[in-house]
Amino acid sequence: MNFKISKLINVNYYILFLAIIYSCSSEVNINSINKNQLDKETSLYLKQHSENPINWQRWSNSIFDVSQELDKLLVISIGYSSCHWCHVMEEETFTNDSIAKTMNDNFINIKVDREENPDVDQAYMTASQLMTGMGGWPLNVITLPDGSPIYAGTYHTTSQWNDILKRIIRLKNDNYGGLKDIASNVKNGVIDINTIKKQEEVTEFNSEFLKNNINIWKEKWDLSFGGDLAQQKFVSPSKYLFLLNYGRIYNDDNVLEHVKNTIDIIASSGLNDFIEGGFYRYTIDSEWKTPHFEKMLYDQAQMISLYSLAYKVYGDESYKEVIDQTISFLNSKMSSENGLYFAAMDADTDGEEGKYYSYTLEELKMISENTDQKLFNSYYNIDQANPWENNRFLLLPNKYNYEDKWLESNNISKTDLSSLNNIWEKNIIQLKEKRTKPRIDDKIIISWNSLAIIGLIDAYEALKNKEYLEIAISMFNELKDNSFKKNKLIHTYKKNQFQEGVLEDYAYLSKATMRLFQATGNESYFDFSKRITDEALQLFNDDKSDLLKYSNNDELFTKVISIDDGVMPSPNSIIAEQLFNIGHIIFDDEYLDLSDKMVSSVQKIIDENINSYSVWGNNILNRVESFYEIAVIGPNAKSLTDQITRYFTPNTIVVQSDDESKIPLFIDRYFDDETFIYVCQNKTCQRPETNINLALEQVPYIN
Repeated sequence: MNFKISKLINVNYYILFLAIIYSCSSEVNINSINKNQLDKETSLYLKQHSENPINWQRWSNSIFDVSQELDKLLVISIGYSSCHWCHVMEEETFTNDSIAKTMNDNFINIKVDREENPDVDQAYMTASQLMTGMGGWPLNVITLPDGSPIYAGTYHTTSQWNDILKRIIRLKNDNYGGLKDIASNVKNGVIDINTIKKQEEVTEFNSEFLKNNINIWKEKWDLSFGGDLAQQKFVSPSKYLFLLNYGRIYNDDNVLEHVKNTIDIIASSGLNDFIEGGFYRYTIDSEWKTPHFEKMLYDQAQMISLYSLAYKVYGDESYKEVIDQTISFLNSKMSSENGLYFAAMDADTDGEEGKYYSYTLEELKMISENTDQKLFNSYYNIDQANPWENNRFLLLPNKYNYEDKWLESNNISKTDLSSLNNIWEKNIIQLKEKRTKPRIDDKIIISWNSLAIIGLIDAYEALKNKEYLEIAISMFNELKDNSFKKNKLIHTYKKNQFQEGVLEDYAYLSKATMRLFQATGNESYFDFSKRITDEALQLFNDDKSDLLKYSNNDELFTKVISIDDGVMPSPNSIIAEQLFNIGHIIFDDEYLDLSDKMVSSVQKIIDENINSYSVWGNNILNRVESFYEIAVIGPNAKSLTDQITRYFTPNTIVVQSDDESKIPLFIDRYFDDETFIYVCQNKTCQRPETNINLALEQVPYIN
């Protein structure tokens, strides 16, 4: 939960609210609200509700014209296609004729795919967190006709939802003024959360701020199972990318050991699909054993980045297998005809969560046929007396860093285990081929595909697999050709239906093209990256702060300023990073000043909670310790750069040019007969080198 939100929750107010409750893009018009309109949609999530007896509408800014004309409350129900509990509530509650009649007679009912309309989701999720201290999906919000929330909750049983609806209806009839007071308080609270005032002066950044925050974070670490202490475990890769940078720069072995322990456990855990590849979204336990089975593109993309950079730091060959397997999963299971990646893979098949990934006792015997059953059970951590659920079992192999210990304890050689693995995995694959496959949500999301480009370039630099760079280039070309409407970036598209772009699309695509520039030296990528960043500054400018609005949807009851680095980085923190890098490449103090102001404006908010703001933490790290530009310039620039980027290079941007250039960092540094490596700081470069080792000796963080 946003730390600022937690400070603003008014417990007494919410108790009073509960007491009141329990005591007393198509156009929406008056005709359309009398019929379920979702059969016209291409969103898999919306289509899943198209046969409900509820008169669902899709989100449209014209909603409020109708609702205010009719003075009708709104039910805004938000979810996504691979969400298990969204499916459950749809099947249990939204197919119920009695519930449908109540909703149709008394409300205008809106279904929102949070992946198509992330700004709507963020606005109402913030309200839910403010009102209840929690959030999740499905998110069910009841609002006044102007969209201001009066109730928020997640999954409800049919009887719970029926009770809530009836009480809201009664309250509207008996105490409409009280509802309006609640809405006003919630709206003001959400507006306050999204108000981050301009800084009169840029903060002075110092290393003590980071060290104090890391020490506070260390108290939250799960030293036994990795990650942070929690009942459920999400990865949030940007956390560990920041810790890798911090640990290397400050030679903090404790930090580096925690990161390695975490990612070693994750690679061997229930979060990682060892048969088909890909990572599940999270585990429902603290030991990474039992996953919530949906697979999201943004997780795959960022995990590729995490294991690629970790491979540079630790040189652990098992990470290469994780990287290759995850990319193979994307290419084989989630790739579209145009080479971009689909959004998600469902958790459910045949109406059951995890059925595709779990096995009955009879199936376990089939898989282990003609091999040692006890050995099989031991390797996959199967306790036949304790099934996962519905008398089904999950397979959790002793792979990667834990395999050697298992081999020793079971007195078996790697060769023999390899033979057994081939038999077992072949049998598992044959068994799964006969099953219903999980549904794929085939929308194309620009921001998530941009994260995938970043991951592929990170993998290319770590492993030097040229195919990964070629895929990244091809993906960018497709995005460049198809992701703009009327010269503006879009957020998602599918069969000629698209949504307007939000800040994360600009931020992530800008970073993706900056990474392409770094990997290839092609200046058209840099020009594109800078242009997209400049457009974001113009489109999403917020007059009252130094940060950028998440979207330009003026019909929302509040603007949204996104600063949390959660399962995905805050687009504001990425824009700050982009401005910093661009400023260093073109020697432009205006970009650097804008970046400084953005980082300054959040420093007090993130203090003592840097684990939720790790990309901001990395932005601060770039300021409190020396930052280097490594410019490789000359006819052999690509080859030398590829050798340099095998190294882990924190607080450093590596760029290249194989020709004369007008980019300030490159001007007057090109020579036809030699390739030089320039190590620079603050517009000043040290003596150029032709020897990589001598050049890298000038950067103390690289070893």
